[in-house]
Amino acid sequence: MVMGSRSRLESVLATIDDRADEIVAFAAELIRQPSVNPDLEANELGERPAQEWLRDRLQESHAFDTVDYWEVAESRPNVVAVQKGSGGGRSLTWSAHTDVVPVTTEQAEQWSGAGPFSGEVRDGKLWGRGASDMKGAIAAYTMSSRILHDLGVRLKGDLILAQACGEESGRRDIGCNTILERGYRSDLAIFPEPSNFRIYPTAKGELYFRLTVPGKSTHICNRHLVAQALPHGVERPGVSAIDNMLKYQLALLELERQWLLWRTNPNVAPGGMFININTIQAGTSITSIPDSCDATGSLLFYPDLTAGEVMSEIRETINRVTESDYWLRDHPPVLDLPLDSTSEAPWVKEPVNMPFDHPGVRTIADVLRSVSSRDVVVETAPFVCDANFWFPLGQPSLIFGLGDPSWGIHGTNEFLPVEDLIEATKLFAAVTMAWCGVEEVA
Repeated sequence: MVMGSRSRLESVLATIDDRADEIVAFAAELIRQPSVNPDLEANELGERPAQEWLRDRLQESHAFDTVDYWEVAESRPNVVAVQKGSGGGRSLTWSAHTDVVPVTTEQAEQWSGAGPFSGEVRDGKLWGRGASDMKGAIAAYTMSSRILHDLGVRLKGDLILAQACGEESGRRDIGCNTILERGYRSDLAIFPEPSNFRIYPTAKGELYFRLTVPGKSTHICNRHLVAQALPHGVERPGVSAIDNMLKYQLALLELERQWLLWRTNPNVAPGGMFININTIQAGTSITSIPDSCDATGSLLFYPDLTAGEVMSEIRETINRVTESDYWLRDHPPVLDLPLDSTSEAPWVKEPVNMPFDHPGVRTIADVLRSVSSRDVVVETAPFVCDANFWFPLGQPSLIFGLGDPSWGIHGTNEFLPVEDLIEATKLFAAVTMAWCGVEEVA
């Protein structure tokens, strides 16, 4: 007698309920393992303690054919586990990051309960940095994979669990992109970022930039000689870099206005493409006209555009201002676009632009309807992640996960409801079975 796929799924779901305490304990212990991104807060541990702990748990489960562990930068390891399929099915990657953002002194003082790295379970919630972003997700797909193995569920397609370092600082050079470079590709990669069980086949692109605008310093008493007409033959003693920066800022605001009026995307609400000036620094003396002004900014752009197209518009905007100003023509600003453009990891993320009717979307939607009482919501992600690095490299990628950006992520009192953790474990198991295919057993 052959056991049907539906009865096998029911057995998996029941076992997840039976092992709920184990799933919660796994997530709590992972939260307790240090993995603060050292690019954001200097520390010698990096992601290593959490990644070593995770590697050891993957190995001791005997659920995976290989467990790969490597470092490109010291104390910044990546971990990939592979469960080989029997053949004839589609391959699947669950891809997450183990690094977390720091807890500031202010956040720590305001944190309730046992503390930000306690993994405390209280009031039906799991608390701690990384609970929603995204150690809870790692626990859910790891435990779902282990339970499938323990129940003898044989997948037809390969299953890959990929845990990268450095996501919170965009370090694809030492993290997620090295996973692809080592050959870990699949028919679909799901990033279980905190989407609160919404499906995100698309995500905006993201850019950061720095603009350094020159001036010419002089005493403040010479302001009238800086900003007014001078007699023939009189050399202007100074030029305000702040005045010059204002010209560029107004031009960027006008570019943003043109985007708001004329650029649209069928899967993004109006007003979804914008520029923000984040920092401005100028001058060194309270009694001098500033000779330099430095601004950093960021922008998000629609999934149907490329970073190159958007950067071209920004450069053209900056150049128009420069060419229209007599002094700036000979003293042009320096535009670093994308930010740190000469580094191994410049601050640019291309969009994710998967079809809304992609088979992966349909598979997840079918599972939601059959396993969960949640509505199926398919929309564009409000955030960026490592999927933005994988999709332009030819790896089909989408976002579907648990947790929510409003649940203390990058702030105080980050949490994840325990019932969501268990529900995610069920959904991830069901999606894995549906996508990869399952061998029928007698």
